[in-house]
Amino acid sequence: VTTASGVETGVGVTSDPCPEAIGGVPTGADQSKGCIYLGMLNDYTGPYAAAGPALETAQRGFWLWANSAGGVGDYSVAIVEGTDTGYNPQRHLEAYNAQKENVAALAMSLGTVQTLFILDEMDKDNMIGVPMSWWSGWSYKSADKGLIIEFGSQYCADGMNAVDWLLANINPGVKTIGIMAFAGDYGSDWAAGVTKAAEANGLEVAWTYAPPSTEFDVAQAVGLLVTQPVDAYFPAIGATQMAQVAGGAAQQGITPLAMLAGPSFNSAFVEEGFALKGLFESGAIYAMGLGVAPYEADTPGHAIMRATMSQIIDSANSFLVAGWSSQYHLKGVLEAAYKGGDISRAGIRLSLIHI
Repeated sequence: VTTASGVETGVGVTSDPCPEAIGGVPTGADQSKGCIYLGMLNDYTGPYAAAGPALETAQRGFWLWANSAGGVGDYSVAIVEGTDTGYNPQRHLEAYNAQKENVAALAMSLGTVQTLFILDEMDKDNMIGVPMSWWSGWSYKSADKGLIIEFGSQYCADGMNAVDWLLANINPGVKTIGIMAFAGDYGSDWAAGVTKAAEANGLEVAWTYAPPSTEFDVAQAVGLLVTQPVDAYFPAIGATQMAQVAGGAAQQGITPLAMLAGPSFNSAFVEEGFALKGLFESGAIYAMGLGVAPYEADTPGHAIMRATMSQIIDSANSFLVAGWSSQYHLKGVLEAAYKGGDISRAGIRLSLIHI
């Protein structure tokens, strides 16, 4: 369809305005403009159920701000109601199929394996998207097929940065380290970066414990910390397991330095009432951000985010920053497609390839 202004449109783009609110968050949509709809494949009941809603709320907050600032040409942008994938690849595909006839792009596809599972379908549909994933493989076009919008630093780079930062800022005397991780795109990527940085800094990797997430044994992880002591360890696991590992080791008097991959941390660890609050604030445990600077960072973009999100929620955490920042590049791609006169899915994909 070609509009009166000469812009080619397609699936997920309407001449009718966006709803005033979706998912309990105002869209900020201009009711005199059309609407570009974005998909939302989230996890509300699986291992990232604690993070999914915060990521989504911030993404909706981003488009509230962007729409209030003018939107994308003759259009405002809105994210449809999210669908629960449970962090399961097959359910992810089912959720994608349920949304694909109504959206022009995906605001979020949570998970690397899950996104890879639907990538062939995205390719057929010219559906670009933002995976909530910092897998280093997205850097290779042979992997992402020109459909993936990256943001933030990758797990591998974060692993290297974590080692360097700990040595430069906390304890330059660290000599032995351990690595615990979920095998796969997340943990293995992180472990590879930590290992590379350890080699470059002359550190000994005393042990690496990296089973699949479904086989991760907290007791075995705690046992390694107790029976094979290290100066520092680098976990890339889930937040629930992280609290259990740190707490279990502390009960046995073991509190080595810990440098966490971003998804291993939850802001609830330092909130009043959490049993391990003192441990996580003791100076023994540090966490990388989720690919971007923390909520309180002093930048113009962070200031806009805080001003917008304060209208929606009363608290803040690192997942909000990740959700918000994930949408910047998508906004740029949509703007480039509109400027090029084609906001059909094929036109949006072409704009991503050329950026």
